[in-house]
Amino acid sequence: MTKTEYRSLYEKYLNGNCTAEELEALQNYTDDFTLAEPEEISPEKAEQLYSKLRLAIQDQEQIKTRPLYWKLSIAASLILILFVGLMYAFHDTKQAPAPSLSKAVKTIVPGSNKAVLTLGDGRTIILNNAGTGEIATENGTQVRKDADGLLSYQVGETVSEALVYNTVSIPRGGQYSLILPDGSKVWLNAETKLRFPNRFVGDKREVELDGEGYFEIAKNKQKPFFVKANGVSVKVLGTHFNVMAYKDEPLVRTTLVEGSVMLTAAGQSVYLIPGQQGLFSKNGLRVSNADIEGDLAWKNGYFVFNEESLATIMHKISRWYNVDIEMLTNNKLTYTGSVSKFKNIDEVLKVLSLTGTVKFKIEERRVIVSN
Repeated sequence: MTKTEYRSLYEKYLNGNCTAEELEALQNYTDDFTLAEPEEISPEKAEQLYSKLRLAIQDQEQIKTRPLYWKLSIAASLILILFVGLMYAFHDTKQAPAPSLSKAVKTIVPGSNKAVLTLGDGRTIILNNAGTGEIATENGTQVRKDADGLLSYQVGETVSEALVYNTVSIPRGGQYSLILPDGSKVWLNAETKLRFPNRFVGDKREVELDGEGYFEIAKNKQKPFFVKANGVSVKVLGTHFNVMAYKDEPLVRTTLVEGSVMLTAAGQSVYLIPGQQGLFSKNGLRVSNADIEGDLAWKNGYFVFNEESLATIMHKISRWYNVDIEMLTNNKLTYTGSVSKFKNIDEVLKVLSLTGTVKFKIEERRVIVSN
């Protein structure tokens, strides 16, 4: 299965439209795009590799000058094969016990398409339970949901000049997409809120984001588009970009895929070109090269980690699987790798634990992280 085919099936899964055969294909999918097929490892070579790995980890913990990378693949990770080889080689002597999760835990499945729409008059609609077609009308604007779950707005005659604001709220364990009244399309990540008028009037289009969203903005030179997100203003005319602005993250990241944007924060302004990202934190606003594949991975059905801390990784896992995280470690290592978001949480945690640097225990909907 190609990555494009995987993404198509992933979208169908989110909307609950997969057949039994397609579900089986997703479950059998392996993240083998990051590494070549591994060679078989003998018990003797496995022991040598294990010793080198442990020394590398010890050096990292003592010196902390170079990041520890873990390259992972559900079926084709070198580390995974290494530890499987060790389990086989030392099964009788128990010199290298395999990391394990808590026993007999209830399966925690990945998230899916779910969201709540709050209308201007305070009414709420659970979008994943709503039928298709027209689901609401406010101030002459129809709110519709199509067969694939996409939310859209059709602007009709204005009943009143007063702006009516709607809010789409994505819970933990969810994501959703919608088309705004101007034709712009937005994908929203888990634990995200987007507030916007049900019609854009005046000389600008403005929305407010709390969380993470990917935007494909309809071009309109006479009416620029603004995203307000946790202290940052993103101004665009028509372009594709991602904004990550969770309040529990140390920075706001804007990643530009196509077009151009201007960022303004704390009295500073910068322009981005495609392939760049703007980073706003307590240290101010700066520009750097972007990891576009990593920043858009959540939208395309993957976790991609590029030298990310364990705390940041666990934030992502918490949002997607709707679990609470208890950190009992001051692990300062960084990790690099990728894995499908379609997997159950125990599969994702097992791959992380196979680095030998972290352990996990699942209790109900709580994940305890330790050394």
